[in-house]
Amino acid sequence: MSEIETLFAFLEINSVDVVILEMELPDGSAVNTIKKIKENYSNTSILIYTYLPQSIYGISLLKAGALGYLSKQVKKKVLIEAIESIVNLGYHITSNFANQITNNIDLSRPRIAFGTLSSREVEVLKFIVHGKRNVEISNTLKLSQKTINTYKSRLMKKLDVENQVDLYQQARNLDLL
Repeated sequence: MSEIETLFAFLEINSVDVVILEMELPDGSAVNTIKKIKENYSNTSILIYTYLPQSIYGISLLKAGALGYLSKQVKKKVLIEAIESIVNLGYHITSNFANQITNNIDLSRPRIAFGTLSSREVEVLKFIVHGKRNVEISNTLKLSQKTINTYKSRLMKKLDVENQVDLYQQARNLDLL
């Protein structure tokens, strides 16, 4: 049984207030997992707990339905406060991330433009930078290859690149590798 299947089997028989979820799941998509949890267990909140940068992935995962995003580099006390915040307030946003969200967005700056990507675009980009082919991405995300091509085109436009090599380089510049 995969880790995601184990999670859903657990949720089926247990009432859970908060699921702490790693973004990089070995057997599936964090975005799909978040959406499925929200769809089937609407009273369960999700906190993303990962080493991946909040400035890059945070907005997309919040759009998908997570209620907080926390770095694994924080102390145990901060993790506990984040869980309490999600239970009591319904969300957890660090102050520096809140400033990033509310500041005027300058789309000419690539890192800020990255924040305008949809959660699915971020997911597709992650697969691309890890060398996955369209067929592998479409099989993993359960989307058609044509849809994956559409996402790639949008990524190139939003990140202002002309080919996949430049897309890879832009991802490298944004610390995705």
